[in-house]
Amino acid sequence: MTIARLFAAMLLMVSIFVGVSLNAQAQDIEDMPKRLRLGVVVAADEDARDRIEPFRFALEEIADLPVDLFLLDTMGDAVEALASGRVDYVRLSPSAYAATHQLCSCVEPLVTAGPDDFPARFYAILVSKRGETKKSIADLKGVRLAVGNKHAITGYRVPLANLAADGIDARSHFATLVEVQNPIEGLRALLDGRVQAALGWSTLSGEAKNGYTAGTLNDYYVSGERGFEDLEIVWRSPPIPYSAHSLRKDLPDSLKRRLRAGLMDLRREEPAAYLAIEPDLPGGFEPVVHADYRPLLRTYEKNNATLLGAASRP
Repeated sequence: MTIARLFAAMLLMVSIFVGVSLNAQAQDIEDMPKRLRLGVVVAADEDARDRIEPFRFALEEIADLPVDLFLLDTMGDAVEALASGRVDYVRLSPSAYAATHQLCSCVEPLVTAGPDDFPARFYAILVSKRGETKKSIADLKGVRLAVGNKHAITGYRVPLANLAADGIDARSHFATLVEVQNPIEGLRALLDGRVQAALGWSTLSGEAKNGYTAGTLNDYYVSGERGFEDLEIVWRSPPIPYSAHSLRKDLPDSLKRRLRAGLMDLRREEPAAYLAIEPDLPGGFEPVVHADYRPLLRTYEKNNATLLGAASRP
């Protein structure tokens, strides 16, 4: 009798589980869009529609849905189109993803692309002159810091917001924030004594002696200017994805999983389609989640609004 009751209970649990699964699948099918609307930022590229076609076609195969292509002039247009629901899928910059989320909280990232076989991330960095012992942020209190203009992502917004997350208010910690024309000019100002620290960016991949694979230090190393060996990184931001292939959050989860899985295989299976959408980042896709964009999301937090005002000019 006990065994019979146990068997009956197990059958009931299985039937409930199967029923829930079938209901979820039915709901997914019911919510599946009839078409997928792909937005692509093309600026002044007159051949964009033909260039993007291999990716659009591959996306159609992955999604098992017709894909309509919408050409957008600017990244700002892409943010508005995705936030307003005029498109379902857009390849955004990391800062544009953060801006879209700030507008509507209605998007989520699927994948990011990378430039090479190293992890598809880069960093904002703070650089100072090398001393007898390695410096810390605390050692730089009261010095002059070279920064970009208030719209610069890795030269201003990301480092200031993420230093704040580390408990460092850049406006009170440093004597002055000195605006420079670009990150290389910031390193020149550091080396000739006009400032004592400067902001830039780096992959932090590859060999440090060459300034890593790309970024401000690598650009300075390649330039052949004096003083490269006197530079050291004192602080780095959390890692930042290079791009954000983003989807409307209200689309079915089964479609999101299908798209992410198909995109992960795209460089290997359809390299022409991959390069059609990521010509400057040929390293392939990596999966991402919303939290990966925290370094950019912090720049839109209300408590950082005053902090991210304009810097002083030299």
